[in-house]
Amino acid sequence: MRFLISYFLLFPLVFFAQEDYPSKKTAIETLVKKGKEQQAIQKKKLRNFTYSFYEKSIISAHPDSINGTIDTLFKNKKHTKFTIDSSGFKFKNLLTKQHLYLLEKVSNVSVKNTNKKEEILGLKMAGLKQPIYELMGQEFIPFEWSKKHLKFLTFTIKNPLYFSKNKSYLLTIDPNFTSSIKLNFSSLKEQKNNTVSGYFLLDKETFGIQKSVFIIKGIINIRATTTYFCEKTQKIWLPKTQKLEVNKGVNKYNIAILGETIRFENNKNGNSEKYDYTQDLFFTLSRKYLDYTFLPSTTTQRYAIQIAKNAVTNNASFLRFFETDTIDSRVLNTYKSLDSLVTNERIEQKIYFGKKLINGQIPIGIFDIRARELLKYNNYEGFRMGLGLSTNEKLFHSFKLFGYGAYGTKDGVFKSQIGGSFRVSKNSDSWLTSSFTDDLTEFADITFLVDSKKYKLYDPRPFNISTFYNYQNYTFSYETKAIPTLETVLSLTKSRVNPLFEYTFIANGKPYKLYNLTLFNASFEWSPKSRFLQSPQQIIEVEKNYPKVIVQLTKSIPNILENELNFTKIDLRIQQETKFISGQKTTFLWQGGMSFGNTPLSHLYSVAPNNLDKIRLIQRVIFASKTAFETMYFNEFFSDKYAFFQLKHYFNKLMLAKNCKPTLVLGSKVAFGSLSNPELHQGLVFKTMEKGFFESGLELQNIFKGFGLSAYYRYGPYQLARFEDNLAVKISFTLNLGL
Repeated sequence: MRFLISYFLLFPLVFFAQEDYPSKKTAIETLVKKGKEQQAIQKKKLRNFTYSFYEKSIISAHPDSINGTIDTLFKNKKHTKFTIDSSGFKFKNLLTKQHLYLLEKVSNVSVKNTNKKEEILGLKMAGLKQPIYELMGQEFIPFEWSKKHLKFLTFTIKNPLYFSKNKSYLLTIDPNFTSSIKLNFSSLKEQKNNTVSGYFLLDKETFGIQKSVFIIKGIINIRATTTYFCEKTQKIWLPKTQKLEVNKGVNKYNIAILGETIRFENNKNGNSEKYDYTQDLFFTLSRKYLDYTFLPSTTTQRYAIQIAKNAVTNNASFLRFFETDTIDSRVLNTYKSLDSLVTNERIEQKIYFGKKLINGQIPIGIFDIRARELLKYNNYEGFRMGLGLSTNEKLFHSFKLFGYGAYGTKDGVFKSQIGGSFRVSKNSDSWLTSSFTDDLTEFADITFLVDSKKYKLYDPRPFNISTFYNYQNYTFSYETKAIPTLETVLSLTKSRVNPLFEYTFIANGKPYKLYNLTLFNASFEWSPKSRFLQSPQQIIEVEKNYPKVIVQLTKSIPNILENELNFTKIDLRIQQETKFISGQKTTFLWQGGMSFGNTPLSHLYSVAPNNLDKIRLIQRVIFASKTAFETMYFNEFFSDKYAFFQLKHYFNKLMLAKNCKPTLVLGSKVAFGSLSNPELHQGLVFKTMEKGFFESGLELQNIFKGFGLSAYYRYGPYQLARFEDNLAVKISFTLNLGL
């Protein structure tokens, strides 16, 4: 009887699809197959086309849902001390007049051989004087459904059309729909602590998607709806409207939306706490698509996303032309007034400060203080105190002066730098820079020019290094992003190198204790899968993807500017990161280099050691490094050819306590190296590592306030006799700006 009921319930589907399904399961599998086939057909037809869309993002709340009473908050159990909480009343009054945040934009999109380019024609952001350009590259809701994984806001989930057979989803056909086929789906297990459900409406003839609804419930709730229309000439279904709705979920959590941090909290203490306005907040993003054409694009746009010159200054009537709904009076008031949480919470200032700090700068008026110069420590200088300044865009957009001064308490020597940069092209963010530097650096340090500009809150390795050399550099450099996925730095440097310990280099039978070098450097970072945005101020990587490849060539120039040594270096680094649907990820790093000619030890490779030559384990507890060998001692190995491999797997956060959510990381590292003619380098006792250096361990990152612990063990051919000497325990730190 059950089989007969199932058969007759499926009869309409059997009739319209003209297939003979023996069972409900077979009918669903066939339907899913047809749906996937249709998406594959559409993907082929959508290799070359263009369209426009209008987008509006709102952070707000429904005034009717807000408790607008004025409460009395008692400060003691006897209720003799109290304060008046009017925050709920003020919040409701504010939301009756306006929204908290509003972003509108109009874009043209062109796709050529699946290569997507977006030009933002109009852009308005209420509550912020300067738009957050980094957000312009975020999709938030999928445009097409031919991918195995779909991303909504910050969550990536499995596509039900591709994971119907591996027990990820339960699929059912709704027999009550006659005009189209309604395919319901619900996740059988949580995906990254979220449950997923929803449905597709499929056309009976083409099996194209007419409508899709995704409901994600967890720490926040998401509802994503897309409606489609049938394009008659191509016979495909294309998005017509999209809407993403986000509100509070079931747990405490912080979620960053459009550059702001909205704290979704449960008010568990009744009237003893102030009114939690965030419990009523919601975020909506809506899009309307139009002007689809299927002619090959003729755009010459260089970057994936480009903001038109007059996009920010475009008048409101241009955007209103794309908005056909009834205009919400609160929308108009939002633009007129800055009396919102963005202003009250100083969100704009926090965003500006945070973006500067990520790049190692602390903005004060027209100057940026270079945070990396403030305080350092190493064995040679002791405590190094300094001040670095750079002019910022508030003074000049296309020119900056920079420099620093520093003093070591142990060596008693003053170090300094002075220089200037001039932007020669805004379109490619190209700069010419010249500088003079008199400072110290680590022997055999591996530095990539395109990577050295990136700020590190702390660099633990120099803390305990004693092998430095003084250099006096005159540098002239050119950096550009003229090729969209390629960052280029070219430099010419004249250096006077003076080792600050007993070291002599023998070259062509002549000893060198101090030497002059003239070096040409060409450094390139290639990010083939990242997406870049050309803003009015700079080129921004709005979607960081892997692999990332760095290639660098260093060549000394004979008989130019007193150069005394002739050598060539080639360096390569490849980074890969794979993220899993569970939220875990695996990172891979391969790095190698080789040097030819008369290369002094100062410019060879030490392969990043980070361990102290101390007897007791507790004496070697220092800060961990992201890519260094934690069990390799400083100055233990040197090479003129090396290869380094690192593999790490990051598990999901461990919810140990409210303020203790560490991330477990398993890591393994190996390096091989060799050195030709080690007898030419006199004054240091060191080894080479032809047999391979191995270490593995685990890390607990961000145990409390960004601090964590790591432990690595050394094994293999260069393992030491004592167990304790092979073990390294380090302190780690993860920066969290809390924006």
